[in-house]
Amino acid sequence: MLARDYCDAAGRKKGKPIILSHHMLYGLKAGQAKMSKSDPDSAIFMEDSTADVRRKIRGAYCPRTADAAVARDAEMQLAADDLKNPCLDYVRHVVFAAPGATFAAGGATFASADAVRDAFVGGALSEADLKDGLADAVDALLAPVRAHFERDARAA
Repeated sequence: MLARDYCDAAGRKKGKPIILSHHMLYGLKAGQAKMSKSDPDSAIFMEDSTADVRRKIRGAYCPRTADAAVARDAEMQLAADDLKNPCLDYVRHVVFAAPGATFAAGGATFASADAVRDAFVGGALSEADLKDGLADAVDALLAPVRAHFERDARAA
């Protein structure tokens, strides 16, 4: 905002910076309003191996009901979310980010993040199945990135 204010004060009408707000993914641990680079287990990184992705997601905080004991910074989120489940957050904002995406978990295929959330909250989808499906989906998204860095020495 400071840069836009400066442009106004300087009379600059063209070339004002654009502000793009986006969703901040929850950290994978309880009580983390966002991922943290300083805690490698609180986030999935582009260079994480398949084993890293699976380990991090299997160890992720994954409540089925709202937990009043877990304090969150509400201003970090663009939409209200009483559950604050990082696994469901990844499903909504990573897996379903691509148009036409689906999510497979627990022997079912879901066409929307809301359907995954409803199945999980309702007990039709277990925590283990949600996490295994999420680990598979995230790893599939990371596989081409890993392959690029393995094939191209200049990329590293």
